[in-house]
Amino acid sequence: MQLKGFIFDLDGTLLYTLEDIAQAENKALHKLGLPPRDVEEYRWIVGGGAEDIARRLLPAESHDPNSISAFVQSFRRFYHENWHDKTRFYSGIPELLTILGNKGKKLAVLSNKPEEFAGKIVDHYFPDWQGNQSPRLFTHVIGQIKGLPTKPDPILALKIANDWNLAPQEIGFIGDSDIDIFTAANAGMVSIGAGWGFRGAQELVDSGAQILLQSPLDLIQYLDDSEVVI
Repeated sequence: MQLKGFIFDLDGTLLYTLEDIAQAENKALHKLGLPPRDVEEYRWIVGGGAEDIARRLLPAESHDPNSISAFVQSFRRFYHENWHDKTRFYSGIPELLTILGNKGKKLAVLSNKPEEFAGKIVDHYFPDWQGNQSPRLFTHVIGQIKGLPTKPDPILALKIANDWNLAPQEIGFIGDSDIDIFTAANAGMVSIGAGWGFRGAQELVDSGAQILLQSPLDLIQYLDDSEVVI
């Protein structure tokens, strides 16, 4: 089926954000007298949302709700200070978005990053496609919303599909982690692995990605009028 819309993960898919996240998390750990983690470790720690990261970083005796909440709030305060220090586009992303927009594809961002940061980061790094332009390239920019489940729960991906008036199988879900591949499967969407991201290609293959891209512009081969055979 021809893909008419694409939902992108944010961290590790559209943007390299790892060092800025690691810096803020390590500051939150330091505040508690805990040792920092190496930046490379965060490739396997991030992805499940702020509370999930806290549980991975804190010792087991600090997994009670109050400790988790306090750590997340500490991280957010530090991340507000440095979220754009080293964050950057992955090569080919701006060009890909321009091509998709010119082809009339529907586009959205769905992240497990806290909602306040997801919107701010997209506004900052994608000013040509987001904000006051009409029509906007991204119809939705959705982060972690309090009271709603995070990926791989498909509820928000399916909301986007419903808003677009598209069947799930007409949408490609693009992400760099097993969480994104599982989200696509749970929503009945075409799972597309971002092999350039935090986790690398093997995790995406092992998770069942139906399409694996080595670079963003590899997606172009799926944008003609022929059917995508899965």
